Amino acid sequence: MPELPEVETVRRSLLPLVKGEVIREVRICLEKAVKPAPEQFVAELTGKEIIDLQRRGKYLLMVLDSGQQVAFHLRMSGRLVWQVGAVPLEKHTTLVLNFDDGHSLHFVDPRKFGTAVLFPPAPPPAGLQTLGLEPLTTKKEELLAALEQAAARRSGPVKGLLLDQGVLAGLGNIYADEVLFAAGVRPMRPAREVTTAEWKKIYQRMIEILNKALDHRGTSRRDYVDGRGEPGDFQNHLQVYGRKKEPCLICGNQLVYTRVVGRGTHYCPVCQE
Repeated sequence: MPELPEVETVRRSLLPLVKGEVIREVRICLEKAVKPAPEQFVAELTGKEIIDLQRRGKYLLMVLDSGQQVAFHLRMSGRLVWQVGAVPLEKHTTLVLNFDDGHSLHFVDPRKFGTAVLFPPAPPPAGLQTLGLEPLTTKKEELLAALEQAAARRSGPVKGLLLDQGVLAGLGNIYADEVLFAAGVRPMRPAREVTTAEWKKIYQRMIEILNKALDHRGTSRRDYVDGRGEPGDFQNHLQVYGRKKEPCLICGNQLVYTRVVGRGTHYCPVCQE
């Protein structure tokens, strides 16, 4: 699933392309992908101008001149790709926005879990309403306090806390593994046992890794591409994620692959305590 760096990269790549575009036609290829009902979705979007593109957690928010927004959630395999001129629809296309100048924006989703929710009149997605703090824009002291407060109430693994979108918005499986490795903390450690010093290290490594991932335009392992259809290359800089049973790049010992909070998890049994 695209995480904060990937969704932010999509936003940055699409913003200069879609801002100011007027939606001439809406084509819905998969009815369950949109909300409200297709007829209303089409009627409400047609003729509207896109004035901004924002991100909140893993959601991409298209802001219209009507004051409405479309919340795109890419889920496992969704891609939002800008197309120049008339092009054949790619297989698994779920939604197309055609613009006055002949360009278009295609929502392609092989697994068909991705959604586009127009609100109002539809309520915003439940996940959007309950999102926690943004790692890259929240002040350090505020974010650290929120993490420690959440950890104090949990006996579960620290990785589960980092993945909790109600606490921290945008972090997912890839970056949770990378952050905990860089901070030297095992993902299955009970969150309430993580010390203040370790939380400070987790925070610092998280900011560094997310910014580096943004510099490399995200991690492309399967479906992810940016708004221009270009892959990222942060997969070439991953320290543990996806390196099942390979040697640790720091100590040379074999990495461990297991499941933590139901998610495939990579860590080093020597470098992480």
